[in-house]
Amino acid sequence: MKENSENSFKLSIVVPVYNVEDTIERAVQSLFDNDFGNIEVLLIDDGSTDSSGQICEELTKTSEKIYCFHKENGGLSSARNYGLERVSGDLVAFLDSDDYYLPGCIDKVMNDFQINTPDIVCFGLKKGKTEANSIEFIGDRQISCSNAEAIELLFNSKAVDFYAWNKIFKKKLFDNVEFPEGKLYEDMMPVYQTFRAARTIDILDFAGIFYFQNSNSIVYQDFNPKQYDNITQRKVLLDEVTKDFPEFINLANARLIDGYLSTGFKIGLSKKDNPERNHFYNTSKMEIRSLLKKIKGSREVSYTKRLALYLYLVNPNLYSILYKQILKK
Repeated sequence: MKENSENSFKLSIVVPVYNVEDTIERAVQSLFDNDFGNIEVLLIDDGSTDSSGQICEELTKTSEKIYCFHKENGGLSSARNYGLERVSGDLVAFLDSDDYYLPGCIDKVMNDFQINTPDIVCFGLKKGKTEANSIEFIGDRQISCSNAEAIELLFNSKAVDFYAWNKIFKKKLFDNVEFPEGKLYEDMMPVYQTFRAARTIDILDFAGIFYFQNSNSIVYQDFNPKQYDNITQRKVLLDEVTKDFPEFINLANARLIDGYLSTGFKIGLSKKDNPERNHFYNTSKMEIRSLLKKIKGSREVSYTKRLALYLYLVNPNLYSILYKQILKK
């Protein structure tokens, strides 16, 4: 099976690199903790200012399957798109350089591609600051899901979700899809678009990647205008779902509400004399009031989340204080 699989498929792994001198070697090493060998690793040094670029060059000397590219800083999406233009495999994966694959992940995924020939394979994950204290999300094994069935899982399964890094895709799915440059929360639309274009998607029931919860990541940063991308990207998703799969409108609305709740937490903590804070708070209030009318009677939005939205509209500072208690975050 291994020989047949390697003859049938070549896997390209795109690894964006920016100031990750402490973790990049671990990430790359995890790609070789497998028997499957027909891979190429594209390290995209996105203008690092530490020793990451030099480390990447040194890594290329350890294997002829590792390639290093250097470019001006453009962000995660820019680095991924740069890599997509240069891959030679018919399958592609995206690994963030502070995360790493768990042993045997690639073997299991490539075996599934050989047996079932899906367009996308998705696997579960562990997330935390260490594996010992991590949370594990593993979905039920489902083979040959239709795009509609799998898109519903994007909304409902924490083991699937709108991540790019716990999936391996047929490269052709990205022929007309790219990551949105200059935006935060960049996984959502490309993942949705590839799922929409896919013929079949397989969900495998194992944790294949460790997602490192970095306290310096955008998820944990204080509010700035770019953080509002967490809402605008979900609005784009809602528009697309409304056209493509209207049966999932309530799910897309619920996902948009989660964006308002998490971004509102950051807005509420910002200083009141910050004009940008006031602008985005007023904008969000208008949008939330309109959205609340649309979700009336929706089962996908809990009473707790509705209550949290109303509290945010009345007192954003109190909302932020109670955010973790009310929503169990």
